[in-house]
Formats: sequence, C-alpha cells, structure tokens
Amino acid sequence: MFDAPFLERFGSLARRRPVELAAGLLVIAAISVWIYSGVRNALTELEANTLRTLVGSQSITLDAWINEKRLNVQRWAADSRLIDAAAPLLAAAARGPDELRRACRGAPGTHLIAAIDTLRQPDLAASIHLFDLDGRVLAARNSAKCGWPLHDAMRATFDKVRAGATVFSGSRSDAERIGAVADVEPGPPRVWIAAPVRDAAGNVIAVLDIGKPADDRFSQLFEAARTGASGEAYAFDAAGRLLTASRFIAALEETGRVKPGETPIGRLRLIDPGIEFGEPPLTALIAHALFARAGGEKSGELLQPYRNYVGESVIGAWRWLDDYDFGIAVEIAEREAFAPLARLETAFLVFGGLVSVAVFGLIVALLRMLRMQQEVEDAKRVGNYELLEEIGQGGFARVYRARHRLLKRPTAVKIVELRLANDETLARFDREAKLASQLSHPNTVEVFDFGRTPEGQPFFAMEYLDGLTLQQVVERHGALSAPRVAHVLRGIAGSLAEAHARALVHRDIKPANVMLCRRGGEYDVVKVLDFGLVKDTRTEATRDLTRALRVLGTPSYMAPERIEHPDSADLRSDLYALGAVGSFLLRGAPPFEGANDLALAYQVVHVPPPPLPASVPPALAQLIDRCMAKSPDARPQSATEVINALDPLLAQLPWTFHEARAWWESRDGVDTGAKVQPRDLPISAS
Repeated sequence: MFDAPFLERFGSLARRRPVELAAGLLVIAAISVWIYSGVRNALTELEANTLRTLVGSQSITLDAWINEKRLNVQRWAADSRLIDAAAPLLAAAARGPDELRRACRGAPGTHLIAAIDTLRQPDLAASIHLFDLDGRVLAARNSAKCGWPLHDAMRATFDKVRAGATVFSGSRSDAERIGAVADVEPGPPRVWIAAPVRDAAGNVIAVLDIGKPADDRFSQLFEAARTGASGEAYAFDAAGRLLTASRFIAALEETGRVKPGETPIGRLRLIDPGIEFGEPPLTALIAHALFARAGGEKSGELLQPYRNYVGESVIGAWRWLDDYDFGIAVEIAEREAFAPLARLETAFLVFGGLVSVAVFGLIVALLRMLRMQQEVEDAKRVGNYELLEEIGQGGFARVYRARHRLLKRPTAVKIVELRLANDETLARFDREAKLASQLSHPNTVEVFDFGRTPEGQPFFAMEYLDGLTLQQVVERHGALSAPRVAHVLRGIAGSLAEAHARALVHRDIKPANVMLCRRGGEYDVVKVLDFGLVKDTRTEATRDLTRALRVLGTPSYMAPERIEHPDSADLRSDLYALGAVGSFLLRGAPPFEGANDLALAYQVVHVPPPPLPASVPPALAQLIDRCMAKSPDARPQSATEVINALDPLLAQLPWTFHEARAWWESRDGVDTGAKVQPRDLPISAS
C-alpha cells in the first residue's frame, strides 16, 4: 500500500513530532466519529420520514375504501325494497321468539336476503345479518342464526348504529359477531359494515350488518405499503391480534404458529417469538402503540431495532384509528433500512484497525466529499434541464423550477420519488405525461419532454406558469365577477373540447387544477393542469387502471355518476365539474360541503346545487345549472356546446384585456410576482 520512501518519511515524522502526529490522528478519529454520527442521524431521520409517509398514505387509502363501503351499505339500508322486506320480520319478532324464528327461516327471511343480494350484484355479500333493536337476528344467510342475540363484544358497535351511525369494524369471525351457534362454523374472518335501517319517519327500526372476507380487498390495501424485500404493513386490534393477511405466512407455517392452509387473520397474536421463557410479550411496536394509545397518543415510530412477529430485527411506525377501533403498522427490516450504514460501519472497522489508515481515511474522506459534491451537481441536472429549486410536492412526486440548459427557457420538472411509488402510480405518471403531451390547446398546460433520471426516476418537463390557481384566487380575493367567470369557463371548455375530441376524459377538473396566469403579455390566461386521473376511453389498459383508481377524485366537484358508478365517467362528467367550478367562482364557496366525504358524497348525489347570486346573468346561471344536472343526459352533451353558449354571453359581457391587466397589476407585490411560490403550483397528490 505504501512504498519504502513514504514509510521512511512517516517514521521520521513520528520520531520528530509525536505529539503533533498523535493530535492529528485524534482529529482524524474525531472527524470520523462525527461523520458516522451525522450519517446515522440523517439516515435515521430519512427512514422515520419514510415510515410516517407510508403510514399516512395507508391511512388515507384505508379511509377512502372504508367510506366507499359504508356509503354502499348505507344506501342498501335505505332502499325501499329492503325496508319493505324487513317489515314482516319485525312484525314476527314483536309476536315472540318462536314467530321470529319461523319468519326468519321461512319466506320473509329468504325474501330479505334475496333483496340484499339484488342490491349487491354482482358481488354477493359473504355474511348478512339483520338485527332488531334488541339485537336479535331477524334474517341471515345461514338460517341457523335466526333469533340468536348478538355477541356482547358487539354491543358498543350496535349501540352506535342504533343511534344512527354507519360503523366499520375490523376482522372478526361470524362467531365473534353473534356468538357461538349450534350447527354454525365460526367461519373465516371478515370485516363488517353495520348501518341503520329507518322507517318512513326516519326512525331507526333495525340494523343491517354486512360481512366481507378480510383476506380479500381489505388485506390487499396493505400490500401497496410493503416496501422493498422485507417491508410489512398490517392492521392490529386492541388485543394485539393481526387483522390482515401476512407477508410471512410461509415462516409462520414453518414455525407452527399457523397451520398449513389456515389464515392468521384474527387469530395470530403479534408476539415477540424471541422470548423463550414465560408468556411471550407483544412485539415492541404493538406494545408501544397500545400503551401510547391509552395515554392519548395516536401515532409514533420505533427507530431502535426490535423483533417483529416472525423474529426479524425491524424498525416501524404505527397509527391508531379511533373511528374503526384498530391500528395500522408499517415495518421494514433493519438490514434493509440501514444497509448504507452497515457498509459504512464495515469501512470504519477495517480502517480503524490500522494506524496508517487514519491518514488514508482523511484522503478518502476528502475524495468522498469531492465525489458527493459532484453528485450534488449532477443531481441538479435532469436530462437537458437544470433544477433550480423545489416548488411543490405531492404523494409520490416532486416539482422543481428549472430551465433548459441551452435555451434557458423557464420550465417546471416533475420527478417521481421511486421509494413512494408502486407499479400503479408509475403507470399513471407515464400515462399523464404521454396523454398530456398529445394536447396542444393554448388553455392546456404544455408538456415539453419526458424521460428518466440516471437513477431511473421518471420525469417530465412542462411549461412554468406565473400565476394563481382558481382556488387561491377565490380564497384570497373572494368571488369573481360574472364576465370573468364566463372567460374562465370558456378557457376550460376549450381545453376540454380538444381532450374530448381525442377520447380523453380529465376526471379531476377542480379549482386547484386550473390556473390564471400572465403569459406572453396576456393576463388571465387559463391553464388546465394535472392529467394524473385522465381516462383514455379508447384503450382497454386505461379502463383497467381506472378500476384501480375508483376512489380517486375530489368529491365536491365529482359528478353523481362517478360516485355511484366510478367506472362510468365520460365527457359529461367533466362538464359537470366545469359547472361546479363555475358555481364556486360565482359564490366564493364549493357547491357542496360536508363534515366528511360520506356526507359530501350524499349531497352530490341527492341534494340540488345551491342557487347562484341574483346578480348572475340568467344565461350564465342557466348554463351552470344545466352542467350540474344530476342526470348526464340533462347536461350539455359536449364542451363545444358549452363554448357555443358562452361566446354570445362574452360578446355582451366581455372580460377585457384592460380589466385583467388592472386586476393583476393592483396585486403585484401582494400575492403574485415574478415567480410562482411553492404553495402556488398544484401537482397530483394521489
């Protein structure tokens, strides 16, 4: 490693200046420890952020899916066919237990189950219970349950439903739902949705209880959060039991904790298998979560490695969901999470064994710093674009202000974070870039380029916009005038007309996805953004992806048919959203508002849109009302039809260049300027 002259000079220095040499070695050692500590802290914080992001994303996904299922069961419970079928069963229950069982096992019970199956087609519910207000089974798919009272453990849930709530419960078997019944197997674990059944006066008269297999879609929701080769995501209850399918089923069967072919859902306690004596405790994460939950905490992380339920050393994060009375957890193996740190430790151990390595280590550190500096410089370049600053961040992508390296043209570059993306989100990103690049309308954001970084991250470059979203304009300055609203709607309709002509349905038109810009000396230039949910009706692949995205969108601006039948969206769904945006701009508030997505969805489907201000010209008000019709057939049938209605109105009530310029110039230095602030650029967060 070192030649003879070097060793001779080093020996001479050691003899002549031992103190200085020792001090130099100590400085090198201190620098080494400092570097190691910094890398470990940075890596630990990075993993903590990753785990928090995964848990948060999983919570959002779970909420969306559960809200959809609750809405479905609530709709069934309110259906007149079910209410009519429940009437004779309730009457029989009032006459006594024997009459209840006869009716339940006879034609009335069979008729009620058939009514639910008709509503549920084509996916029949795995388990069905109809309870009276005393908690007795009035009807069930298995008639052996007839007349049986609900399990004591379900009493709290039953009381909530009887009070009018629709409640989702985690994985439980039929036996845990209604207790042990002769001739009835406990059955596989299911997730449950219970909704109140009301009479014509709105009084709760019964409880509809629907069970779905826990190892089906509920468990599949957690698979997307399993990162890398060792990542695990699952749900757990207050007793520390596993409520979803396990990634490590083979290991569980090999150790005998689960029998071959048996499901661990609802049966496996999440214990630390590394404890050989006494009663095994829960894993450190589950024990910490349940203890912290008792103290009022709702989430947390464990970054000090611990053993998971199959004995592997992991780190993890958790969140408790009070609405559903269970928690969710995400874990990843220590070896995978801290793989870069393990390599660094090995390097320090090897170099620390030799005194001479202290000097060599300094050289290596300097070389590494130079290389890292070069990597930082390289990281600022993506294809032909120089990244200047981050201006936005979504669920799986970041947006940077950039410029073309040769042309110096201002550009926005959107880059996927691979650690946050899965195959589905990557497919959506590619589709957004490719489909949006087909569009050239001046009111559609222009896509310049598409490619991958040296690290394999997909990116696309689009025009950089100086302006505000419609959401920001209304939030900061209130409702818009009728001429300006007509101008904005004309721009959006023009963009949609081109997209619809190419069989593309945007599916996410909303105030946050439309910008008013200053561009090329013009003011109030309308730009439609974010084609992340676009549907190409010409290809089967897009329709397949659409089914996977059925819960995505913004309820306030979604057409009723998209909520009831998500796969049915067509160009008239975009026109509904166009009308909803117009209502928002004229009123200064969304057309529908609710305490949660379920209440909001109900209003969109069933409640007429609010009236517009009396000052709105009748022609504009009538157009917006037509666009927001509940039935697609009652709306304008094309964006061109909307344009033809707006052009005469704009001729009578124009929004002039001078008015637009005066509005923008009066606000310079207040909330606009030469560049868009990070919060001002919307990007797809799904």
